Formats: sequence, C-alpha cells, structure tokens
Amino acid sequence: MAHVVFVGLGFGGLYALRKFLDDRPEGVRVTAIDRRDRFVFTPLLYEYLAGELDPDVVAPRLETLVPEGEAEVVRGEVSAVDVRAREVRLAGGRTIGFDVLVLAPGSVPAFHGVKGAEQHGLPFYSFEDAERLRTTLRVRAWAGGTQPACVVGGGVVGIELAFALSELLGREGGGGEQVVVLEALGDILGGMSDGLRKMAWSKLRDAGIRVRTDVRVLEVDDLGVTFREGGKTERFDAAVVAWTAGIQPSPLLRNLPAEWHGRHGVRVERTLQLPGYPYVFVLGDAISYPGRAVGSPIPDTAQAALQQADVCAANVRDWLTTGLAQREYRLNHQGDFLRVSRGAAIADVRGVVLDGLAAALARRAAYVVRLPDWAVRTTAIRQWLGPGPEEREEERGEERRAA
Repeated sequence: MAHVVFVGLGFGGLYALRKFLDDRPEGVRVTAIDRRDRFVFTPLLYEYLAGELDPDVVAPRLETLVPEGEAEVVRGEVSAVDVRAREVRLAGGRTIGFDVLVLAPGSVPAFHGVKGAEQHGLPFYSFEDAERLRTTLRVRAWAGGTQPACVVGGGVVGIELAFALSELLGREGGGGEQVVVLEALGDILGGMSDGLRKMAWSKLRDAGIRVRTDVRVLEVDDLGVTFREGGKTERFDAAVVAWTAGIQPSPLLRNLPAEWHGRHGVRVERTLQLPGYPYVFVLGDAISYPGRAVGSPIPDTAQAALQQADVCAANVRDWLTTGLAQREYRLNHQGDFLRVSRGAAIADVRGVVLDGLAAALARRAAYVVRLPDWAVRTTAIRQWLGPGPEEREEERGEERRAA
C-alpha cells in the first residue's frame, strides 16, 4: 500500500491534501503532519484582530477540515526530512516513512539580525501572533497607555496591519498619533502596482498613520525601537512593536539536497517535483523559481499557494497511478487586495484599481470562495453582514453579565 505524507497544512499543504483526498487512488494511505491544530487563513487575520471575524472563521480547527477516516492527522513538530531514506522524523522521536512526500512547511519571520527583534518584536503571520498582539493591546488599554503602536515593515502585511491597528485603537479613543510604520526601503508595498501604492498612501494619510521610509531599525526592546534615518540615530517609544519585515523559508528545508535561491527557497521543476527526487513535491513559501534557474521569485501569497495545490494534488495522483507527473505550474496572478477598514479596501484587479466599499466587497468575495469549506464560508458571510465589532462586543458583555 503506497503511503503519501503531507508535511505542513497551510494554504499549499491543506488544499493539496483536500484536493488529493477528493479523488484518492484506491489503496493509498495518507498521513498529514502539522505542529498546529488550526489552519490559518492569513489574509483575514486583520479581521480577527479588529474584532470583525471570530477564530473559527479565520483559524478553523484541522479536525473540521480533513474528512474523518480519510487521513491520519498527526500534530507534531517535524525535526528532519530524509528524502533519500524516505523518512520524516518528529521532534518526539517518531519516524514516519513515505512513498510520496508533499512538503509545504511554510515560512518563519525574518529578523535580519536586528538586536532584540526576535525577543521583543511581535510577528503577525500566525493565529498565535494575532492572539499575542490582541492581548498586548488589551493590556495597553487597561493601563490607559497612550503610546502609539509601531509596525516595522511596509509590505502588504505591515500596511494592512497598520490599518487594522488604527481602526482598533481608534475605537478605544485617545488622541494623537496611534500608529507609526517604519520601512527600510524608499517606498511601501514593494511588488504592488503604482496605482495601488498611490491609493494606499492617500488612505494612510487619511487614517493619520505616519510612515517613515529609508529607515534602518537597529534595536528593539520592551519599550520601543532604536533606528537610523538619514545618518541620524533616533529612539521611538511604543506600546507595542509589530514585526512584519519579511519572512524566510522554513529551516526544515536546509538539509534538503536541493538548489537554493537565497531567501526565496528551493528550486523545483514546473511539476513541483524536487530535481532528482520525483517522489518529493514541494510547494508554498518553500519554493523559488519552478522550472528555471533565474527569474522573478514566486510571490509568497495565498493565491500562489492555492494554484500550486491544484497542480500538486493532480501530479501526486498521476505519479502514483502512472509514474509520471504531467501538470505544470504557472502563476496566474488574479489581482491584489489591501484591507483599509471594515467597509473599505483597495483592489487592483488586472490593472483596474478600485477603492472604498466596492473594493471591500470584491476582496470579501475573492476570499470567501477560497475559504476551505461551506460551513466556514457561511459563518464568514453572516458575521460580515451582521453587527460591527462594537455592537458584537456589547452583546458579549451583556451575555457575560447575564451569566
């Protein structure tokens, strides 16, 4: 009986698993491994932070997403992968053999050697990160603090987080500057279109969010950040420092017999197979340039991983049944979205830039169809159409008092 093992159940791994299980060849055993018990729909983490969507929408439990009896789901930390011996080793000592491996271990925050960043900066890439940030902000509100929140990194994650923080802190009251973004490059939103970037700058100014570019962060501590700008070293006190200054592929990939492309991951064939090891499929943030040695790296986005998942599932199925993977992956970029608030966003759909409610509705529609199942989708729609965060919090308070 052939054994297929999936390592990592993020966008690439989970959606490939579900697609594969939809039409699994007869007699194939499947094991799926992840260190978490939840799948995180990362583009909607901002809605969770702002109180707009509940955890079971943004981070549904894996047990609800993998059909019962169709696969063994193992919760554990993978410590090593040996593609030659066809073994996956877990931190607890267990070894799991495989005939085919689907490797989608995701990424980890990149701290770039900045002193104190890993200890004091709060990343925003997982459900646990969002929980930590929410808790920190609650403590700030309880203590009556007025210091602003600082976001290090002006990419998509950093800018969307800045908008969400501004929205959340604005509801708590308090005057003055609420959110400051520090970006190392000369502009924000690298890789986005000029039209979307220009619109984002306008929305940031309207929200009162200050963005400082060409800034080099030198140190992060429990009270704020030290940085250099224009040859001058400055100190900035902050209630919280959110670290969104980039990601890097999982360290699990370091021991693979593979060609690396800097921080962009390993090279794979267009079929997503690891060169020299056709029974190993790699996808998501772990890969760089499928099928070529040079070129623009694949963006670390959900839409890229979802498209790879379709190709991967089909190729694993073909490999098991015919010994040949035939489908090739090519990125089909379908547009970019940037959340501004509950009722506003910016969208760039094939060169057409929209903003306001129309963009917010387009963004929601795009993400609803990508949510993993209908139960999650209907809950998301109901919460989007229902009361806002303030009303929902009041309802929860009344329920707690009644209890």
